[in-house]
Formats: sequence, structure tokens, C-alpha cells
Amino acid sequence: MRKIEFYFFLDSTFKKGVNFLDAKRKRKAGKNINSCYNPYPTSIYLGCSVDTTFIKVNTGWKIKPEDWDFYLHAPLKKYLNHLELNTFLQRAKVKVERDYLIMLNNDSMIEVPAIKEIMQKALNGEGKRSGKITFWEAYEEFVREKTKSTKVSTIEKYNSTKRTLLGFEKGNYPLSFDNMSMQFYLDFKAYSAEILKHLNNTISKNLRNIKTFLSWAEIHPKKYNTKTDYKRFKGENDEPEAIYLNESELERIVNFNAGNSISQQKSKDIFIFQCYTGQRIGDLLTLRKQDIRLIENGPAKEWVLYQQKGNKKYPIYIPILDKAEEILDKYCRDIKDNDLIFQGQSLVMMNKNIKKIAKAVKIDTLITKVNYCGRKRIQKTGPKYKFIGTHTARKTFISLSLQKGMRPEQLKSITGHTSVKQMTPYIGNDKSKLNSDLKEKWNKNALEHSA
Repeated sequence: MRKIEFYFFLDSTFKKGVNFLDAKRKRKAGKNINSCYNPYPTSIYLGCSVDTTFIKVNTGWKIKPEDWDFYLHAPLKKYLNHLELNTFLQRAKVKVERDYLIMLNNDSMIEVPAIKEIMQKALNGEGKRSGKITFWEAYEEFVREKTKSTKVSTIEKYNSTKRTLLGFEKGNYPLSFDNMSMQFYLDFKAYSAEILKHLNNTISKNLRNIKTFLSWAEIHPKKYNTKTDYKRFKGENDEPEAIYLNESELERIVNFNAGNSISQQKSKDIFIFQCYTGQRIGDLLTLRKQDIRLIENGPAKEWVLYQQKGNKKYPIYIPILDKAEEILDKYCRDIKDNDLIFQGQSLVMMNKNIKKIAKAVKIDTLITKVNYCGRKRIQKTGPKYKFIGTHTARKTFISLSLQKGMRPEQLKSITGHTSVKQMTPYIGNDKSKLNSDLKEKWNKNALEHSA
């Protein structure tokens, strides 16, 4: 048996339909064939032949073929993580060749299982970094620490960002603190927009979560992160027009008869309560009877909600309007102080029911919702009920309150926004009133000038 040669190669080098033999001839002749390559990162394998059997083992790394040197079987220097990947591959190759020579010197049987074992051992050994915490180990610690002092909904956002990062890593390159650079920022934005088709606002939320994590890792006592490029990561927030219910539409939902559907009745009640209090659905679903109390020096009631910003909790006092109080009286009648007021209704079911109710009461004006994915305009047109959900209730409360004359500074103390600017995306315009006011002003000015 001739000596075994170990080498690295790519899994899917060329695009589908490309004549790879012709492409290889052109490459050998020194021609640029980047247009023939697979445009996506593909797996790097360690391979060899034992007699007539070919063996390959996945290294766990991926790379775009245009970043690979097919003569040296190594990453090109232009590749973002060239140094880290090249070091990993060379160490693994040295180790597998050393173990192979030991087998030869010991007159061991050179069989496929034994060779595959030393290949796997070389790669797995190189994959571990002794004494240094990995990116993902740090992320797990970050989430565990935040769980102690942060709302469940915020933790879910961190986990959602983690799932996106795992997908990015699978399709691009392993993540580490060392490669949290501006190149990662550009690659992540491209992956989110081009592969996942995420809207700009979703990309921005993920970037904010990544920055929060990297900042935490930088100030950690063990200084997990020493790179500061992340401070320049910036998302593009779009502010689509807020969709809310006008007074007539809200009244139609209030008067809707759910019949024998207990599920729809409960969804309707929760939605109306949200429209008259302006709070997030997550806070409504965790509202307990003991959180409602009488206002001092008066018969009216208020909801005391303790919001959390970072590690600080502060109370928000939400006045209970008459319509909201009717719903409270209905649900608080037979429960204890520590019981949840709105039990047994999932967010998914609520959104489904609200759309059905809105459709039934003919909230069906055609509207167009515009978002952006990168610079690509994403436009959806349809009847209004298709765009209505629990998020609509908070926007309805804010928009109608402002139209009724509430000052933004007053309103933000009820909604929990820290600034008027933060509240802006929740404000909708009454277009019919806007049109009539505009015509009135123009007509009035025209009469004055003609007089």
C-alpha cells in the first residue's frame, strides 16, 4: 500500500449546471472562474484514500469557494478568518500525519476505521480551546445572568437572536469574539436581508441584542470580549404608519356578539381592556387582581404596573376607564388576590380571534403597509382586519388619547415610554380629520384673500 496523503477539500465547489471539468481546466490555465463557483459557504473536509476506499471527515468549518486556494488546499489571505482557519487546518493535518506515522512505526494495521479515527481525533482535538471560554459559552452565561433580572419577553428576544446567529454561523463561519468585526456586521446584515428576508426593524433588533451581549462581555470581570468594533454596529429602523382603530371601529368591536364562543369572548374582552389601558399584551396576561387598587381620595381604580428597564423597576400608574372597569368586574368576581385576571388565552389564539372579530364587524378598509428589507420596498395591501392584532390595541389607545387632547408628556407616563420620541411609532393619524382640517384652512384663507 502506498503512503496515505491527507488533504483538505470543499464539499460543493461549483454551481449547479456548471461543467466542472471545463471549469477546472480554465482554473488550471490561470483564468478567473469565480462566476462558476457556488456563491454560498460550503463545508471543508479532511480526506484521504486507503487502498480503494475514500475517507472524508467534516472539519466543522465552511467557506465560500472563491475564498479557497485550490492549489494549497487552504484559505486565501483575503478570507476574513484566514489566520484562525489556516492555523486550525495546519495543526489538524500535522496531528493526523503524526498519528499515522506512529501507526506505521508500530506496524499497526492500516485499515479504514483506524485511519478515520485518527482523522476525527485530530479535528476534534483542534476544535477545543483550553482555558478560554467560547463565544457560545459566554452567550449562555449572559442569558442565565439576564434571566435573574429581566422580563421573560426580553429573554425570548435574546434567544431569538441566538437562533439567528446559529443560522448565520452554519451558513458562514464559526463565531468568536475575535471576529466580531465590521466585516461580521456587514456579513450578518447581508445574511439577514438576503437569506432570511428579515425586515430592517428585525435586523436592527438583533443588532441591538448582539451589541448588548458584546458590551456585557467587554465589562465582564474576565474580559471575554476585547474588541470594540461592535459599538459601530447600526441598524436601519423604518417607521411604518401605525395601524390603529378609530372610534367607530373600536365601538363595533365593543358591540360584537361572540355568541357561544368562549374563546372569542375572552379575546374580545382582553383586546378591549388593552385598548382602554394602552399596555403591552405581555403585561395584561400577567396582571393579577392585587395589582388593581382604589385611587386615594376617590372611588376610581388604577392599575399599578411595575415596569423593568435594565436592572431597575419603577411603578406606572394606569387609570382605569369605565369600559375597562366593566371588564375587570366581570373577571375579578370569583378569583383570589394573587390570581391572574386573564387566564387561559394564548397570544396566538388571541391574534387569530381578533382578526376574525374585526372581519365580522367589517373593519375592511383597504390599506397598504410598507416595510423595507435593506433598500427593497416590501408592500402589502389588504383589508384592515388582516393587519389587526394585539399590537393594534396599544396604538389605538395612544392615537385616540392624543386626538382627544391628551398631551404626549402626560400620555407617556401612562404607557411607560421614556420619551415622546419613543412613543412616535405608536401614533396614527386620523386621515379624514386631517383632510377636512386642511380643506377648512385652505378654503378659509382663500376667502380672506378674495375679500
